[in-house]
Amino acid sequence: MDAHTDRLRAIIRTQTEIAASDLDLLATMQLIAERSQELTRASGAVVEIVEEDEMVYHVTTGDATPYLGMRLAQSASLSGLCVAEERLLRSDDTAADPRVDAEACKRVNAASMICLPLLHRREVVGVLKVYSGVVANFDDQDVEALELLTDLIAAHVSHATRFEMVEHDSRHDALTGLPNRRAYEERLAVETARANRYGQPLSVCLIDLDGFKAVNDRLGHPAGDEVLRGVARLIDESRVADDAFRIGGDEFAVLMPQTEPADARLAAARLTARIAAAELGDGSIGASFGVAPAGSDPERSHLAADTDLLRAKARLHGGPDER
Repeated sequence: MDAHTDRLRAIIRTQTEIAASDLDLLATMQLIAERSQELTRASGAVVEIVEEDEMVYHVTTGDATPYLGMRLAQSASLSGLCVAEERLLRSDDTAADPRVDAEACKRVNAASMICLPLLHRREVVGVLKVYSGVVANFDDQDVEALELLTDLIAAHVSHATRFEMVEHDSRHDALTGLPNRRAYEERLAVETARANRYGQPLSVCLIDLDGFKAVNDRLGHPAGDEVLRGVARLIDESRVADDAFRIGGDEFAVLMPQTEPADARLAAARLTARIAAAELGDGSIGASFGVAPAGSDPERSHLAADTDLLRAKARLHGGPDER
């Protein structure tokens, strides 16, 4: 059995796996990115989605995993050109290719790459990209395999009413517009991996509102909803919106890459002071916070920040917190 036949069989298995499962769009893209990397001997694979004038890494595998959420200017990247020209583009040597974002390629160690457009209702909404740290890593058979895999994504996307809405809603809180707990857990894992890989600090901050239950009881849930939206606006104005999340009830999380815990505490103190000063609800809303440095285990880092938050709530109330 030759390599070409092996690849075709792998693609058929992928198609069967998708058809037989209940995978949502995001999970389907993740699976296809993984298969793309395997079939082309790439070091990493990415699904980039168009957001205004940028290309955003929405799915990452292999060496690309730490770069989830990375943004590239559409006008200065090979993936952006792929969208503009609506055709497959290949670079065998990114160091000598003026079409690529040279700085981004160096950052992710992409010496060669292939970009293929992803179509939704005859419109290019994103790109499937594979890359390698080896020059001229890809051949025509790799291109053929990727074209078949992007057809699978296109077929699956055709069942979604709006591609962008499906992706956004799966990771965002409908009430506040902030990323939700699912997005937080994914981002925490990615930022933890990045921090450990490059030896950089990362602080996890959890914020819990004080007096929120009383506002709900006295003024009703619509007033409580407005408080939560108000807190989200304050977080947005603090310029940490990309790393801030509503993770449940009246609890929010903020990830602070390249920030030591002492500096994270200062930032959290400023933010919670602004929340208290905003006089949300009936003016009685405050906020407590807990901070912990991220270690090698994202779950333990979250637990450490939560423990610190519990201590802060206990100090405030002189006993068990109100959550």
